[in-house]
Amino acid sequence: MKQILQIVILLIIFSCNKIEVSKTEVEAVDKVLQFYDGQVNHSIGFKIANGKKANYFELQVSKSDLLNNEQKYLTEQAGNIAYIFYTNLKDEKSNYNEIRVKIDLDNGTSQEYNFSTTELKEIEELYPEIEKTNNFIRDADYKSLIRDADYKSLATQNGEIGVTENSLKNVFDQRKSEFGNIKQIQNQGFSFHKSEYRGDFINVKEVILFDKNAEDMILSYDRKTKKLIAIH
Repeated sequence: MKQILQIVILLIIFSCNKIEVSKTEVEAVDKVLQFYDGQVNHSIGFKIANGKKANYFELQVSKSDLLNNEQKYLTEQAGNIAYIFYTNLKDEKSNYNEIRVKIDLDNGTSQEYNFSTTELKEIEELYPEIEKTNNFIRDADYKSLIRDADYKSLATQNGEIGVTENSLKNVFDQRKSEFGNIKQIQNQGFSFHKSEYRGDFINVKEVILFDKNAEDMILSYDRKTKKLIAIH
């Protein structure tokens, strides 16, 4: 009986790997490849837990210079990989309950991440707020940024509470005087966190591209209110 069960399981795994992907899924994988370069393999499968079946799509990314250089932010980058794929599924989003990401680095190590489509939908719904923050920064409209954020909770990297319009202006003016104007702000992923001070929040990892340099920036948003609560 045990041998029969093992054969059935192997047949299930084999059949999962043989499932053909749709044109939309192929295009969504290509979007990931365009962003990260390197090599992207994929597979489709399912798991059964507590009597419920959950379908997943797995992306295995390797030989990517961006990921090899971003090991400090692999969790956020994995989130970005899942998000790029998920948002490009269009009408096929409901086909999956989970997007899995495996990152193979050139040093021989691998990291695996699972994102529920519920989490990815939450990021998709947060995206207009992220764009609003980015527009305030591009336009140097720090007054509106402060007004739109959770002012009482807004904190910078040094822990200062109640960031002022002038303090933000000084930070960005210093960067611009050194590196030039902001050309682009690129989203590079997210991660979920919880702390006693901030509660449940999302860190959004971005890169600000100046004329002469690129700098990382982390925006933190409250998961309940969707308000900006920190800039790092």
